Amino acid sequence: KYGVKIFLSWNKYSNDHIAWSQAIKDNDGISVNWQMAFDGDGDVGCLINSDIVFSHSKFSVEIDKKIKSKIKHNVIIGYPKDYAPALLIDSANQVRAKLEANGAKKIVFVIDENSVDDSRWHTGHELQRENYSHILEKVLETPWLGVLFKPKRAIDLRQRLGHVEKLLDKAIATGRCHIFEESGRHTTTAPPILAGLASDVCIHGHLGAGTAGLECALEGLPTLLIDRERYSYSKLYDLPKGKVVFQDWPSAIDALMEHFGSSNGVSGFGDWSSIIDELDPYRDGLAAYRMGTYLKWLIDGYDKGLKREDVMLNAARMYEEKWGPDKIIIS
Repeated sequence: KYGVKIFLSWNKYSNDHIAWSQAIKDNDGISVNWQMAFDGDGDVGCLINSDIVFSHSKFSVEIDKKIKSKIKHNVIIGYPKDYAPALLIDSANQVRAKLEANGAKKIVFVIDENSVDDSRWHTGHELQRENYSHILEKVLETPWLGVLFKPKRAIDLRQRLGHVEKLLDKAIATGRCHIFEESGRHTTTAPPILAGLASDVCIHGHLGAGTAGLECALEGLPTLLIDRERYSYSKLYDLPKGKVVFQDWPSAIDALMEHFGSSNGVSGFGDWSSIIDELDPYRDGLAAYRMGTYLKWLIDGYDKGLKREDVMLNAARMYEEKWGPDKIIIS
């Protein structure tokens, strides 16, 4: 009805996207999916059926091959939100200054991954309560320590925290604890990197996820991962144990305090440099620009009256010329 030729989405997590892909193809159009989240290993629930996919890296491409995704052109663009730090640094400094004014000399950013009532289908509430209780107790007993929380979903966080909510309120009363609670329809509006830029160390409480941790690590921020779910086949297990990857909160906090207590810090603490090139080969703040430019090339092709296959091939050739033949995989 409207002559749509390009359908862009991040949503690969339901079978609906397969129908969308077929529908746009029936209209001589092109289905496009952009990688929103980091996948540390193959999961059939992340399988994609799309003409074009904008991926973080060659590692992401290999994951798609492993789970037998059906993709014509896999375009490596890097992490698509890497433009954000330059826009957020002033706001991050303001947040940090408020905690410092109340005595915080070192600040930790803690990332959670939400929870649902039935822990069989997601992390349960008890696991999430650990993401708050351990660090809150340490903040309350350590007058120079501050903490920032950027929950994935803040709308019902306090209800899910249960008895831990009292700890949270006590910490907030010290002025050395801040929680980003402003929310959209589903999730908090603050991006992870905003809290990361205001902190000395970032801690992602789940290794089975990792996108928010990756966002911070790509900016060179010391970032820890706590793997209570034992997701040992993730790519992130290539990172150093005891310096980046931990299996419980107490050992992570012990290491954190040792790091803060050392005059020069613990060497390699929170350091992802051993694998960071594999997760994003660019790290130049231009991932969204690459994606936007590629979409414009597709639109230009249709404006010239070309058919879908020619539109895709022309865009692929221009991308190869600009960024190198190793940055696009055609199947």
